[in-house]
Amino acid sequence: MPVVVIGADRPLGGALVLALVELGVPDLRAVVRDRAYAPALRAAGVRVSVGDLSDPLRLGAVLEGAHTVVHLDTGPEGSGGPLDTWDWLLEAAEDTGLTRIVTVVEDERISPDRGGYDVVLLPGRITRSCGGATDAVDPALVSALIEADRRR
Repeated sequence: MPVVVIGADRPLGGALVLALVELGVPDLRAVVRDRAYAPALRAAGVRVSVGDLSDPLRLGAVLEGAHTVVHLDTGPEGSGGPLDTWDWLLEAAEDTGLTRIVTVVEDERISPDRGGYDVVLLPGRITRSCGGATDAVDPALVSALIEADRRR
């Protein structure tokens, strides 16, 4: 069943997509805001959608039939975290067949509306790209995201 990674143009999202490709995950989909990342992901065999979560119909089409979405979008201009765009994700996911949402939260005490989905919240911090430079990615967090997807 398809897996979608939202925020694949961020350091953590990109590292996760490449790790999932290496593991041979079939029907891997990625959502990026910056179209410059699309060619490399497509070359790796990933279906890529360029856009953001503010268009629920477009994102809903990407989520259609997916089992798991790993939501790593940090909001417009990379200014926030996945919970800042959580409501947009839930709106887009309606009637798509989505089962699980996996995301990273900096404060484990915050629990978003689960919207009837199996939600996996992993403690961590999403690093952001600054001026084109890529910040380091925590390999343990990438492993935890992969393991969260395997729970299906």
